[in-house]
Amino acid sequence: MKKQFLNIAAGILSATIVLTSCLDDDGGSATTSHLIVGIEAESGTDILVGADDLMSGTISPVGRGVEQPAWMSFYQVGNTLLASGYTSDNMTTGYRMIDSVLTDVGSFITELGVYGIAEIDENTALVAGVTRAGFEDRVFYTIDLNTMSIISRFNTKIDERQEEGLVAWPTGMIRQKNKLYISYYLMGAGELEEAPAFSTPNSNQARVAIYSYPEMELLNIATDDRTSDIGLYSGENAIMETENGDIYSFSTSGSASYFKPVPSNPSGFLRIQNGETAFDDSYFFNFEEASGGFKINQAFYAGNGKMIVKMIKEDSTNPIYYGASFGVYPETPICYLAVADLENQTVTPIDDIPANGGGWGVAHMVHDGRVYINVCNYKTETSTEAYIYEIDPETATAVKGAEIDGNYAKSINLLY
Repeated sequence: MKKQFLNIAAGILSATIVLTSCLDDDGGSATTSHLIVGIEAESGTDILVGADDLMSGTISPVGRGVEQPAWMSFYQVGNTLLASGYTSDNMTTGYRMIDSVLTDVGSFITELGVYGIAEIDENTALVAGVTRAGFEDRVFYTIDLNTMSIISRFNTKIDERQEEGLVAWPTGMIRQKNKLYISYYLMGAGELEEAPAFSTPNSNQARVAIYSYPEMELLNIATDDRTSDIGLYSGENAIMETENGDIYSFSTSGSASYFKPVPSNPSGFLRIQNGETAFDDSYFFNFEEASGGFKINQAFYAGNGKMIVKMIKEDSTNPIYYGASFGVYPETPICYLAVADLENQTVTPIDDIPANGGGWGVAHMVHDGRVYINVCNYKTETSTEAYIYEIDPETATAVKGAEIDGNYAKSINLLY
C-alpha cells in the first residue's frame, strides 16, 4: 500500500481550518488540515482524512487520506494520534504533525489486544492490553511516544474472581499525580457454564481499582452499591476528570449496553473527590430518575460541569434490546443526546439532534466550548447518513454540520 500524507496549512480561523493542496509521490491529491477525521468508508476500510471545515460541505475519503490496514480504534494523546487494530494484529501506529505533515512516526506491537489508552503526559501513554476470554493477566504497557516503543509492562488481574468465572474488563484510566484510577466491569470469562463470555451476573456495584503510580501497587478497590458496573464494552472513557480534579464515572445498567443479566440498580454518575481513594458518599446523580427513565449509554466531559450523554430508553425485559446500542444504523433508532449538569443533577435533551444510531464509542471533539460529534441515521434499506453536529453544552442546542461520505466518523481530532 502506498504511503499517503495529510499536510496542514498555516492558519486557523476560529474552528475552521484554511487549506492548501499538495501532491503525493504518485501524483494524487492530498488534503491539508489540522483537523483529522477517521472515517469508515463504504468499503469498510478505515481512513484518516483531513477536513477543511466540520460545519459545512462533505468530508470524503474517496481518493485521499491515509488508509488503515483494518478496522481500527483511534486515540489522541497530546499531539499524537494512535491507530490501534481491533480486527487484525496488535499493532498500534502513531501519527504526528512534523514539518506540517501528518507523519507515521512508528509502531509498537503488544502481546494482547489494545482496549484503552490513557495520557500520562504529552509524550507518554498507558495502554491496556486485554484478552476477550479466559483468565489471562491484564497487561498495562507504558509507551514512549517519541520513540513509539514499550518502556515497561505491568501485569495484573485487577479483580479476578475465578470461583465466579469473572474477570475485570477495563473501561477507563486516569493518572492523577501519583495515583492511577482504573474503572472496570466484571464479565464472564467463558470458562464456567454459569458465566458465559461477556455475561454480567455480578454487576450491581460500581468499582474502580486505584494503584500507586508509577509503582503500580494496588491501594484500594473503591466500590459503591448505589449504581452498577462502570462503563461498557468498547466504552473506554467511563471515568473523567473535571477542572478541579474530581473524577466522575458513569454506569449504564442497560441491556442495550451489553449487560446480561441487567443490573437492578439505576444508571447514574458517581464521584471520587480530588486525590481520594473512595467514592464520595454524599454524591450520586441518579440519571435514570432525573431523565425520566433514560439510561446512559456513553458520556464524555464537555467542561464547566457538563456531560454530553448518549442516552437510551429501553425495555430491559425485551431481548431485542440486548446490545442494541452497538447498531450504527438501526431501523428504529433508540439513542438520544442530552446535556447532564453534574452540579445541579439535571438532564436537558438536545432536541436539535434526532434519535440516532449507536456504535462502538462516540466520535467527538471538545474545542473552544463546543462539542463536535458524529451522528448516524437510517434512511432506507439502501441508504444511510452520518453528519457532524456542533453542540453548545451551555444551552443544550446543536447545529447540523458537514456530511460524512462513508459509513460514519470514528474519530475527530485536532493536531498541531
